[in-house]
Amino acid sequence: MLLLPLALSACTQSVAPEPTPQAVTQENVTTTRSTTEQPTTSVATKEATVVQPANNAQAQSVFTQDRVMLASQGYPELVIQDVRAGTHAEVDRVVFEYSGTGLPGVIAAYNPDPRQQASGLPMEVPGNAFLEIMIQGTPMAMMSPREDLLAGGPVGVGAGHVINVVHGGVFEADTQYVIGLDQQLPFHVYVLENPTRVVVDFQR
Repeated sequence: MLLLPLALSACTQSVAPEPTPQAVTQENVTTTRSTTEQPTTSVATKEATVVQPANNAQAQSVFTQDRVMLASQGYPELVIQDVRAGTHAEVDRVVFEYSGTGLPGVIAAYNPDPRQQASGLPMEVPGNAFLEIMIQGTPMAMMSPREDLLAGGPVGVGAGHVINVVHGGVFEADTQYVIGLDQQLPFHVYVLENPTRVVVDFQR
């Protein structure tokens, strides 16, 4: 007699929506918890707080001006295929599209003095604010079929507040990009699959 409830439970399992952005690691995040006795509020000022992916797009859109880190998944070996920018109703968006296996790690932070990761030389980036993006899991030996995406320097894409994207080169398995903006804006960075994309949204 116990088989019927088990069968019903197996038939009613829900399927998680696809795709889901990776967990976002942020600094300076305020979290609030309520209990039956008294609500308490804790503020993380030094230790990073992990914000888990939610089931709806609005909750997933966590905008910040602090440093963000996304962990890689599945030992990525990725090759850049395209870099593009566009303006949408509420955001200006930059997309880095990749082919290959696994999901990249990403580190994103504003940097007032962007420099090449290997040489330390200053990078010439147009704009008044500079968001540095480090995309991990991109081996140097795996080269893009597009020659315009191999060389360092301006990529030549922009939209809205995004003036241009500058390629800082690949060192070991880390690719450096710097997004030049006309002003510093809250941003949201996440990874999508099929195809693999690193997406950076700037709040308008």
